[in-house]
Amino acid sequence: MTQNILPVINDFLSSRLDTNAAEFVRKAQKEIHSLVPDARFTALISLASRYIPRQLFAPSAAESACAQMLLPGWDLQSWGLLETVRVALILSRTDLLNADFEERYNHWFAYADEGELCAYYRAIALLPEPQRFVWRAAEGCRTNMKNVFMAVTCDSPYPQQYFDDLAWNQLVVKALFTETPLVRVYGLDRRLSSELASMVLDYMDERSSAGRDIPND
Repeated sequence: MTQNILPVINDFLSSRLDTNAAEFVRKAQKEIHSLVPDARFTALISLASRYIPRQLFAPSAAESACAQMLLPGWDLQSWGLLETVRVALILSRTDLLNADFEERYNHWFAYADEGELCAYYRAIALLPEPQRFVWRAAEGCRTNMKNVFMAVTCDSPYPQQYFDDLAWNQLVVKALFTETPLVRVYGLDRRLSSELASMVLDYMDERSSAGRDIPND
C-alpha cells in the first residue's frame, strides 16, 4: 500500500508547496531513500518546519475521494500541510519492511515534539504491515496531549481495524472525556458492544453525580 500512497501524497503536495519547500522535500526524500542514519532522518523530520507553513492541508473533494479509495477511513480534512510532508518523508524510507524497523520507529517517538509525534502516529495506518505498531498506537491514546490523541483516534481506520476490545473501548471513552467528536472515530458503528455501552453509561453517571453536563455524543 505504501508504494501506492506515497506517489499520491507527493502529487497532492506538488500544488501546495512553493519552490523552496518543494526543493526541500525533493532533496530530503532523495536523502532518506538512501537510508541516512537515524539522527539525520529525525533531523530532516524536524527541519521540515522551516520550509512548510503551518496550515491545514485542505483536500479537494477529488483528493478526499482518492484517499478513501486507497484506504477506506483515511480522511485528510484535519491533516496539516506540515504533517503531510512529514508523513511523506517517513514513507520515503526503503527499510519499512525490515526486521529492525519497528524498533527504530518506536525509538524516534522518544525525541519527537508534539507536531512530530502527530506525524509519526498519522503515518502508522499507511505503513506496510501496520499491525506491527498496535502497541505504539495504543500508547498514543494514553497521552495527555489532545492533538496527539486525535492523530491516533480521528480520521483513520487504524484503531477500528487493529485495536482489541479493551483498547478500543478505552479510546471511545477517552474521546468522550476529551470532547473529541465521535463522528471522527471511524468504524464506531461497527464496534458497538454491550461492554462499551456499560462503560459509557458509567461515565454518564459519574458526570451526572458531579453536576457536569453530559456531552451530546
